[in-house]
Amino acid sequence: MNEYLQKRRNENVILVDDDPDDRDLFAEAMNMVDPRVHVTMKRDGEELANYLSQESDIPDLIFLDLNMPKKNGRECLADLQKNPRFKSVPVIIYTTSLNPVDIEETFKNGASRFFRKPNSFEELKEILNSILFSELTLSGPRGKEDFVLSTKASTQR
Repeated sequence: MNEYLQKRRNENVILVDDDPDDRDLFAEAMNMVDPRVHVTMKRDGEELANYLSQESDIPDLIFLDLNMPKKNGRECLADLQKNPRFKSVPVIIYTTSLNPVDIEETFKNGASRFFRKPNSFEELKEILNSILFSELTLSGPRGKEDFVLSTKASTQR
């Protein structure tokens, strides 16, 4: 495990999502799962890029929506992977898409995990809990079969 992963505490999380309701639900769920986590919210990839260029601290996790105006999640992921400062930061794709092309592309381009925005608040809390307290999130997927996260409820549909 590299030095960054040993120091990672899951306390500094960034959510990049253009939907204000999704941002609010995410922040509320994250607070319920672990109140120590500070969530910084950005509306699009341009805001993320500006923030990261000015911020001295490296985030512990970045949650990234794919479909956003200005600079989308695919472009953000590519930029993060090109930058040595952020390359080891786990990027979790958080989107409404389950398009196989989106899954394949983000897997190949270095995202740590991929999950579809859940249909319920309880599912969101469950998936955030599994992300925050899982060694798998630290190390990234071992293969494509464990790249896409799901909740118990979503696998029963």
